[in-house]
Amino acid sequence: MPKKYIFPSELSWLSFNDCVLQEAADKTNPLYERIKFLAIHSSNLDEFYRVKISDLHSIPEKSNLFEKVNKEINRQQNTFGSIWKKQIIPELQENKIIYYENQPLLPLHTEEIDSYFKTTILSYIQIVYLSEDENQEYFLNNRQLYLLIRLKNTNGEITYCYINIPADKLNRYKLLSPVKGKNYIISIDTIIKKCLHYIFPDQKTSTAFAIKLNRDENYLIEDEASGNLVSKIKKKLQERKSGSSTRFLYDFNMPEEMRKLCKNAFHLKDYEMIEGGTHHNFFDLFKFPNPNFPDLQNENFPPLKYFPFETKKSIFEVIGEENQLLHFPYQSYHYVLQFFNEAAIHKDVTEIKVTLYRISSQSLIANALISAAKNGKKVTVFVEVKARFDENNNLFWANEMQRAGIRIIYSMPNLKVHGKVALLTLKNAGKTKNYAYLSTGNFNENTAETYTDFGFFTSQKEYTDDLKQVFRFFKTKEKNYPISNLWVAGFNLKENILQHIDIEIQNVENGKKGAVFMKINGLNDKEIISKLIEANNAKVEITLIVRGICTLLPGIKGYTENIKIYRIVDRYLEHSRIYRFHNDGAEKIYLSSADMLSRNLNRRIEVAFPIKDKKIMQEINAIINMELNDHTKKRIINSKGQSISEDQAGQPDSSSQQATYLWYKKKEKKSKKK
Repeated sequence: MPKKYIFPSELSWLSFNDCVLQEAADKTNPLYERIKFLAIHSSNLDEFYRVKISDLHSIPEKSNLFEKVNKEINRQQNTFGSIWKKQIIPELQENKIIYYENQPLLPLHTEEIDSYFKTTILSYIQIVYLSEDENQEYFLNNRQLYLLIRLKNTNGEITYCYINIPADKLNRYKLLSPVKGKNYIISIDTIIKKCLHYIFPDQKTSTAFAIKLNRDENYLIEDEASGNLVSKIKKKLQERKSGSSTRFLYDFNMPEEMRKLCKNAFHLKDYEMIEGGTHHNFFDLFKFPNPNFPDLQNENFPPLKYFPFETKKSIFEVIGEENQLLHFPYQSYHYVLQFFNEAAIHKDVTEIKVTLYRISSQSLIANALISAAKNGKKVTVFVEVKARFDENNNLFWANEMQRAGIRIIYSMPNLKVHGKVALLTLKNAGKTKNYAYLSTGNFNENTAETYTDFGFFTSQKEYTDDLKQVFRFFKTKEKNYPISNLWVAGFNLKENILQHIDIEIQNVENGKKGAVFMKINGLNDKEIISKLIEANNAKVEITLIVRGICTLLPGIKGYTENIKIYRIVDRYLEHSRIYRFHNDGAEKIYLSSADMLSRNLNRRIEVAFPIKDKKIMQEINAIINMELNDHTKKRIINSKGQSISEDQAGQPDSSSQQATYLWYKKKEKKSKKK
């Protein structure tokens, strides 16, 4: 019997994606920000079908859940279509931006698209004719866009084929010449439809319908303890391209006989065939042209300066004097790059150790590490090659770094290393000093522009000594090293969290206050949930901000009535993790790479690090308060798992992200005056 306080993770994830859809519908957001949220929603849903859906229809006991998931997806897709057609398109027109879809083209634009099609698009077009031979095999590339076309020749004979829409090679949307003060945009899908007579000059193309296939990409690497892991990863990446189908999207206008043709030709099951719109892959809206730029977009929040690092001192001298905390993207990520760049050339730096989980494609950090190795530094990099969808990029950089003389340690058996840490060693006049960087987010300068994360710099031994033990574990795979200050998944992280919740329970039982606050990206771990329920029943105040999957339902009498759960969706992706325990007034705060998901706590190496500096603790508490007082972008997760916007009447309309930026901007001005 299902536990009434547990919400299926798939439905919880869809609830988060519904928040994204709410932002697309919110007319207080600038028009192009709403278009961006539609792109995010489409991208998220696409990943859902690539990673999360396959188990639902393969496990009989989940058939009822599969129906609920499909019902919710259909509801969201209908809402998506309504937002696009009834809100976005008309508002584009109000701003003198015409999006061509079904309306006739102006003569000037007919000439433009004809030329573009003949000179550019046509070079990518591939035609596959469908045969009645049941033994003939056909293959649709994962996530590729196609048009299924019905052809009729002069003799009245009907044939079918499909052609690719080269959105993977060309920009999906093309900005055409303005006419009488109006701008015009057209998709390459529409261009191809209007130019089919060039591909089939002797045929009558009566119909053309958009189709797309998603394939299962939720692969596992078996027997990781033996064999060549890199070879296995490369093999799995090839298998991903031809994985089993999970969703076949087709234009809702497609007639029945063509749907049957697709089902037979591509060996589809009924539940895989999903009715869609006339266009697919709306995540391409990320690149929807804005001829009025920068109008119709959010006010720009340029990253702020952090003045302790703006002096002429070495960054290591600044860190040596006092621990330093950065908050991205409000403050510039350039200081992290400075940390590695300075290390690469600093005469006293002898050794660099770092973990890399998701590396940017043009990684400046990886280049700095390569320079450090070439400058005679000893560099060791742990590269997690099992980071889903970043495997190829991580393998590329691992190879580049290895060629430069960097020692590469690859993924570990049955574990992912998700912690984001670095350790530098400086030697001067016979003295050795270590410097550490610990973060809630990846070493990725691109995502640092859109993900909220903390980066902590320190030279204190309580941090650096523990980090030495963590890196020693990567090298030896042995866990018999003492780690006392950091909380490390696989060593002591989960145990410490449970213990600290227990302390809050004991404090309440002793007549004192007990409170737990967590800001995380996901919650589904059974032991953590059981402990939170125990704390709830002891009347501990529990407040959670959970961005994504949250399988715990609040407000269930006897289980979670004292638990408040919120979700924030705004211009930046909320990614930082904070754990705060009241501890009878002697508050404890930890920043972490770990969510309260079973995979993070049981099958990954994560690092949580304590914040003890009074000034930095005050800063984090100020951020928490701004988030809890957000009456614009914060949602309440209710007892049904729904994300409900708070009543904003009489409340300030500033979002926590805007408030946080302005708070840091005020701090920057004060620092500048000193």
